[in-house]
Amino acid sequence: MKNLFVQILCISLFFSCKSQLSPIKLALDSNNEKIFNVKENISNHEIQIKLSIINTKKGIKKFKEYNYQIAKKNYFYPASTVKLPIAIFAMEKLNEYPEINLDTPFKIENDSITTTIRKEITAIFSISSNESNNRLFEFLGQDYINDKLKQKGMRNAKIFHRLSTENSSDLKTKKLVFYPNDSLEIEFPSKENKKLKKLNLNRLNKGIGHIDNNGHFISLPMDFSKKNYLPISELHRLVKLVFFSEKFSTKTKLKLKKDQIDFLKHSMSVLPKDAGYNREKYFDSYVKFFIYGDKKEINNEKIKIFNKVGNAYGYLTEGAYIQTDNISIILSATIKVNNNRIYNDDIYQVDSIGIPFLAELGREIIKIVESN
Repeated sequence: MKNLFVQILCISLFFSCKSQLSPIKLALDSNNEKIFNVKENISNHEIQIKLSIINTKKGIKKFKEYNYQIAKKNYFYPASTVKLPIAIFAMEKLNEYPEINLDTPFKIENDSITTTIRKEITAIFSISSNESNNRLFEFLGQDYINDKLKQKGMRNAKIFHRLSTENSSDLKTKKLVFYPNDSLEIEFPSKENKKLKKLNLNRLNKGIGHIDNNGHFISLPMDFSKKNYLPISELHRLVKLVFFSEKFSTKTKLKLKKDQIDFLKHSMSVLPKDAGYNREKYFDSYVKFFIYGDKKEINNEKIKIFNKVGNAYGYLTEGAYIQTDNISIILSATIKVNNNRIYNDDIYQVDSIGIPFLAELGREIIKIVESN
């Protein structure tokens, strides 16, 4: 009887201890090959993961935080995740001008279309449009974006450039004109922004070679010291700001109206098909890596994901607020998949390693958190 009691006690202690372990580490210990293959070569992938589990007791939300290899001084390319702050700051700037709103038509100098901030933000989240991001970038400029990042407590992030366009690093923004009605035009003139200091971080020179802007192979590491940066901890913080503003000071909170916050949350969850895009080209999981990335269709209405992903130079990154019937979490992660260590050659293991890893990581963490 005594031996039986000891055995039961040991088993109880084992499961109790296991429940206290980091869900991230438990997920990474999975035998699933999508995770195991990455874990076996962990040093090659520059993985960083941050998890917040939201518990509500007596109406008060508390966060249990877990980190894995979070290192804000270790540079990785954030790609399209920078579109999240740019979309938010575009709405904050709108609120500085009572004559214009999300649906006021505007046109950028030499652009081919007249559009609205609402349309561009919808495209940013539903298909991760670079063109839409760049239009909002012209509205804001580097100075405004970087000042806002600091105001929100994101002091390591820095935005240098637009995305995938010839004038990406131009410090001069283009002129914009808003058209509130037939008789009124509001002009935002071209503005010269300050030249930014280079990043002072680890791992800024990457790889054994790269392809330059003229398509030539250069047998030197690629220099990322003048590239955008949004560390995982600050991407994670921004997602938390959107969904749990009550946890932040008045100075830090997003300066958005309720309908704008509602629109932002909806945009972060919308699928391409629901935003009017061709499902063959922009499949359901086109911009959803966690949980669904390795599947084309999303049919599970019990899991809601509000997120922003990035994918460039072999770096895949995602920041997401995820809800199920039982739990709420914020999950942010980045992984590098570049076996040949050559940058800008578009030969990366996105579909074979990166997205399968992030999808399975999301599933494992959901399973672990729900079981506890």
